[in-house]
Order: sequence, then structure tokens, then C-alpha cells
Amino acid sequence: MELKRELEKAATRFQRTMGISVDQYAILHHILENPGKLTSATVADSRGISRAAVSQGISQLIRRGYVVQSYQSSDRRVRPLSLTSNGEQLEITCLDALREAAKTMSGVQLDNNGSALTVGQLTQMLAAVTSKEDPAEAEE
Repeated sequence: MELKRELEKAATRFQRTMGISVDQYAILHHILENPGKLTSATVADSRGISRAAVSQGISQLIRRGYVVQSYQSSDRRVRPLSLTSNGEQLEITCLDALREAAKTMSGVQLDNNGSALTVGQLTQMLAAVTSKEDPAEAEE
């Protein structure tokens, strides 16, 4: 339960900081790696997420100006996805934040003699990332 809470806090912190959810970031990153090659259906299939959830996430990203859909002349039903310049910049910003979180987590001192990480150790690492004072939490 404690690990679940820390994961939820980390996801909430990410969304507050970046303005998009972790799932939306995953969509952005996937599109960046495959510009003009993916549709909402292929994103859903490759990520193992429901098509409805991916479609909703993509719609939000399009409304906010991070993603564009184009039409293939041969089949108007196929609408490949690409990032806008704002979408590319947001993906870079998110990736930098995730790298910084990984750096913070790797600095946590653990009692580990070479075995796989335990749930308690993962919780400690996530707690180190989420322990930074969040202005929204300070107001509560």
C-alpha cells in the first residue's frame, strides 16, 4: 500500500509540474519516436492501453497544441500523428524531469547486498522524489 501511495504521489507531482499525465507523456514519447507513422489505434495496440483511453489522451494533446493528425491521401480514415514544436519541447522537458527523478532515486542509500530491489526499497526511492515540497500540498 505504501508503494502504491508513493507511485500515486509521484504521478500527481509529475502531472502538476508538467501539465500532462504520465500516460499522455508516454503517448508523446511514442509519437516522437515514430513521427507520422502512428495512429491512435497503433499507439493503443503497442502500449497495451484501451483505444478509448488513448483516443481521449490524444484528443487532449491535440486540443492543447502538442500533437497534430494528418490525412493520408489514399485513405482518409488513416490519420498519422506527429508532434508540434510545442509537443517536442514538452517531451524534452518531461524527459529531463524523469532523468532528474531517476538521478534522485539512484542517490538513495539502500541496504542491499546485490539482490533484487524490495518493495520497501522502491518505496524509499519514490519517497525521495516526492519528498520535495510541492507548493500545492503546502497550501492544504
